[in-house]
Amino acid sequence: MIYNPERHEELTTVNWDERKVIDCIESIYEDSQKNFDSIEKQTMYFGKAGALFGLLEISKFLNRPLSLDPKKVISEVYAAYLKNPDTESVVPSLYLGEVGILLVEYLVNPSKNLENKLFHLVKSNIENPTLEALWAAPGTMIAASWFYDKTKKDEWRELFVENAEYLITKLKEQSDENLIWQQDLYGKKVRYTGAGHGYFGNMFGILKNIDLLKSDDKEYVLSHIKLVLDELAIEEDGAVNWAPVFPSNPELKPLTQWCHGAPGIINSLKRYPQNDPVVESLLVKAGELIWRAGPLTKGVGICHGTDGNGFSFLQLNKRTGNEMWLERARKFAMHCLSQRKNEYTLFTGDIGLALYLIACIEKTDNFPFLDDF
Repeated sequence: MIYNPERHEELTTVNWDERKVIDCIESIYEDSQKNFDSIEKQTMYFGKAGALFGLLEISKFLNRPLSLDPKKVISEVYAAYLKNPDTESVVPSLYLGEVGILLVEYLVNPSKNLENKLFHLVKSNIENPTLEALWAAPGTMIAASWFYDKTKKDEWRELFVENAEYLITKLKEQSDENLIWQQDLYGKKVRYTGAGHGYFGNMFGILKNIDLLKSDDKEYVLSHIKLVLDELAIEEDGAVNWAPVFPSNPELKPLTQWCHGAPGIINSLKRYPQNDPVVESLLVKAGELIWRAGPLTKGVGICHGTDGNGFSFLQLNKRTGNEMWLERARKFAMHCLSQRKNEYTLFTGDIGLALYLIACIEKTDNFPFLDDF
């Protein structure tokens, strides 16, 4: 099969109930603030910076002030990170390092000094050998894209382009046989395909501001995405998934979650032009795969949980205009209400769930943090 049934469970038949959904959002909001100090890590992915970012977004939705002082909290978070980094050493990383934390600090307490610091951190990370979004340029270049959109400064435009051109150069160095970037990650060299560590996650960063690239580079990126999407697709009975690595390894069962598999690939391509029937067909078939597979048994967590998969339905709703996808997203949302973890992190816990529920109410496709910058 093109998904692993052991990782999925039957969808509940509970109808969409906006009041119950808002009650859950409110509960997560209050519980997360009460238990904020219990969060052990500091960074965006599974730490206090991500939790604070999510709480600020929930606060806007509920029109309810935080009991925490955001400026004080993020200053303490950054100091704690420098003293005891989440990953043993201080790194630029968007998800697991300084750039993610400092972006949140910039949101609540912007300054020219902070902007300059972020600029130099992003620049320092361009040639990171991992060649994937969690640690390297495909993640941190998102900051360059955001600052350019915000300020229109040439220095940020040039920094984004420098990041993208480096990645494109490394991609062109691959042979036709190897096709996609090779990650040098955790002591292994492997070619991942998905949004968390692999090819499509890298392309998400480039697509953020692809119109800033030279026309030849833009054409190359778009054509390469279509080629990889089509060549690596595994289709079965009108549904499509992608193996987590290339070439596919029969010992690795297919995954269906944001970090590896169809859900993250749909979200990674949200800025891919909607004018290619091959790409559109594959993305719709990927959505069908996610629906057939059903909710994930591991519960919520936008990286590898039911709510993360649900975001792909919201993206398809926006992309196709077919409200069937919104209905499916909301069905997943009602299932998620019973999957709360009482863990208060952005990518792995209930904060991400609350943001998914808000997106289902507002009919938006905004994947937390990555689409906010």
